[in-house]
Parts: sequence; structure tokens; C-alpha cells
Amino acid sequence: MRSEDVPVLKSDLFLAAIMLGTGLFSGGLEAVLAVPVVAGTIGALIAAAVSLAEHDVVPGVYPEVATVAAFLATVAVGAGFVFVLSAPTSVIGAAALTGGGVGVAVYRLVFGVLLPVPAYRLEKDEEPEETVEPE
Repeated sequence: MRSEDVPVLKSDLFLAAIMLGTGLFSGGLEAVLAVPVVAGTIGALIAAAVSLAEHDVVPGVYPEVATVAAFLATVAVGAGFVFVLSAPTSVIGAAALTGGGVGVAVYRLVFGVLLPVPAYRLEKDEEPEETVEPE
């Protein structure tokens, strides 16, 4: 792990902890056991969306556009689970949130601890935030 990877690692693992904590507080462990397909699918799709953002996977398409498309596909799949599965919406939501947290955590541990954080992500973290100056 490189020193420049640490801020990205911290921020993404913090996001994953919030998602996991909220999901588990909402009954995520029981939900994951009830509908494991939801947690696994959403976790994998979230990790794929982050990968699209950081690796410029789709040539000729801005990574942000590919990421938004992947996120919308993830939301559509999650909504589809609500209609297809007989479990209550709250159970599906808790499983999706828990799976999403696991997806973010696993992805960031791979590309942050085992492998370096992609350069695109490091560049985005270094850019100053645009602010609106008061008139």
C-alpha cells in the first residue's frame, strides 16, 4: 500500500462502514440470509460501478458517464428484486444496502491494499473542489 492510497482507502472504507452499519442496523444480517441473491448481486454491481469509474473501462466514454449508467442499472436491478421476490421491500433494501457496503469494502481492499489505487481516482482526489464565490 502506497502512502498516496491511504486517504482514498480511508474515505471509501468509511463509506462502506456507513452502508454496512445502516444495513445491519436495519436488519441486514437477517435480510442477507433471507435473500442472499440481493446482497451478492448489488455488491457485485456496486463494485463494478466503482471499477468503471476508476479504470476507464469503456473506451471513448467518460468514466463518469459509464459510472452513472452502471449505477442506474444497479438501481433498476434492485427495483426489479422488489417486484420479483416475495420478501418485503424493507428486507430487500436492507440486504441491498449491506451487499453494497460489502462491495465497496472488498473493491477498495483489492484496489488499495493488494493493488494500488488507480491513477484516475488519485487524480480526482487531488483536484480542488469547485466552489461558488459569493457576489
